[in-house]
Amino acid sequence: MMVTVEVIDNKAFNLLSEMEHLDLIRLKIPIETAIAPSEKLSDRFAGALKLTDSEYETYQDALKEGRNEWDRDIY
Repeated sequence: MMVTVEVIDNKAFNLLSEMEHLDLIRLKIPIETAIAPSEKLSDRFAGALKLTDSEYETYQDALKEGRNEWDRDIY
């Protein structure tokens, strides 16, 4: 039986590797290949939000404001 699995967290690769060592499953691709993405995330997700220019400016302002919060003393 063949099943396709989408791995959401890299911790799952350890579990899959252990299952393979116990001869419970057979992995078709090496773990090292699956963990290391071939493309940069910035290239992969560029333009994923599909915002208008005004929405983009609002988003950037909110990001800047959030980053400035980290510099503020809280005590």
